[in-house]
Amino acid sequence: MTPGKWVSNVARDVRPGLYLVSAVCGIIDVTCIKALGGVFAEMMTGNLLLLAIDVGSGGTFERSSRYLWPLGAFAIGAILGGRLLQLPEERLVRRIAFVTVWFTIAVSAAVCWLYDPSGRETLGRAITAVLALGMGLQTAVLRRHGVQDLATNVMTLTLTALLSDSRLGAGTQTNRMRRVLSIACFFVGGVVAAALVARGTVYPLGLAAVLYLIAMPPLAAGAKPGDAAR
Repeated sequence: MTPGKWVSNVARDVRPGLYLVSAVCGIIDVTCIKALGGVFAEMMTGNLLLLAIDVGSGGTFERSSRYLWPLGAFAIGAILGGRLLQLPEERLVRRIAFVTVWFTIAVSAAVCWLYDPSGRETLGRAITAVLALGMGLQTAVLRRHGVQDLATNVMTLTLTALLSDSRLGAGTQTNRMRRVLSIACFFVGGVVAAALVARGTVYPLGLAAVLYLIAMPPLAAGAKPGDAAR
């Protein structure tokens, strides 16, 4: 295969973009947990559990309310995603959705560069809400336009599928590489964010914005495995 044809095939495949999104999700959640109030912008299961712990432990509303910001914003993003998916043109849906998600990350990085917020202030909570809105929109759209066994956020089901379908689990190892790569990208993104966040929240969020920008062409126009060429 010639280099030009290889590049063309990669450009028509949505999977490289989704692997980058997995890394971005790891970056965003680690950044929010470590530097923006100890909440998740993307993994709502974590926020629900932390909120449950606070409520069950007799936490004050002021302390518990920090989890309501990302939960509410994520819900709004998911609703917007549902509305967007009603549009008939698939590529238009993808372009609007992923450009909007990138915009939420880029704006958050720019605000962190200008003000370097902490999670204990209103600005820090607002940033997590903006990021959560983008993640809600992204998750809603990827329910239809994602790829089976290529997770971009919560890795529990992907890890379970990887292990239960392994030779030890007497499985067929279906989509093994896809599962491994998505878990690895998410993990590496989190590791990089943890290393960068001590220098300032702008660094991991800026990296996330750059990675998402690179991911957008295959996300917007790429085809899923098995799809007819468009």
